[in-house]
Amino acid sequence: MRRVALTTAAGALACVAAAGCGTTVTGARQEGPAPTATVKAPDTGAPALAADPAALAGMVRRDTSVSADVREDLEPCTSGGSGDGSDTTGATYPLDTDSGDLTSGDGPDLVVNVTTCGDGLGIAAYVYRRTGTKYRCVFADERSPVYGSVINGRLQVVHEVYRTDDAVAYPTGEETVAYAWRGTHFLEVSRSYFDFGATTPTPSPEPTSTDPAPLPHSELLDPELPSAAAPAPAASPSSSAPGASPSSSAPSAAPASGAGAATTPAGGTGGGR
Repeated sequence: MRRVALTTAAGALACVAAAGCGTTVTGARQEGPAPTATVKAPDTGAPALAADPAALAGMVRRDTSVSADVREDLEPCTSGGSGDGSDTTGATYPLDTDSGDLTSGDGPDLVVNVTTCGDGLGIAAYVYRRTGTKYRCVFADERSPVYGSVINGRLQVVHEVYRTDDAVAYPTGEETVAYAWRGTHFLEVSRSYFDFGATTPTPSPEPTSTDPAPLPHSELLDPELPSAAAPAPAASPSSSAPGASPSSSAPSAAPASGAGAATTPAGGTGGGR
């Protein structure tokens, strides 16, 4: 299996600026200086798809707007119940999610972060908008390391910034971009850079782009969530069931052991002399 190659900026994804270290996100911890963390309250309205990693991974793999490398890499980190990959029940996937009302769709929008299995490094971030019971990708950022989340009703995307000589645990800085939905696409509403090497590190505002974020060429996707367990099929009639039809029961039992040898065809003599 071909693994997704990270860019030179692909070090440990530091704590998301608005989520902070020690939260439930799977991004790797930042060992160097970090901005002041703001604890994000857990989202109690997450869609059912967020709780089914196998179904979520399957939907992302079927999304042709997602790069082939990411789709190829999106396989279980641990095997499921069968241990041989044929049963993915209980398997863990390199996915981390957040949700919230970003686009005023037919349900909470789902932010999907694809990460590496071992370190949780952010490979790509996507936003899936719900239409009816299906989802469509309306935002994609595949410039690793990257992490997306929902902060105050807006999409926040964080990139760690590295120089070529930076150790992976110590990025030079962190770039944070906030996006708001504008009818059919996301638009930058704020951008800041946090210089970890500054004497007094503080976020510095930067100019935002006036161009809308590119809209992925994604089709509506059925999440294919498993339905409720189907009722067990009715039991077939058996020979021991009361009132069973002779035609559905087993053939009449032969006489007791030994008697079969003494049985002769009707009208027989029981053996010639």
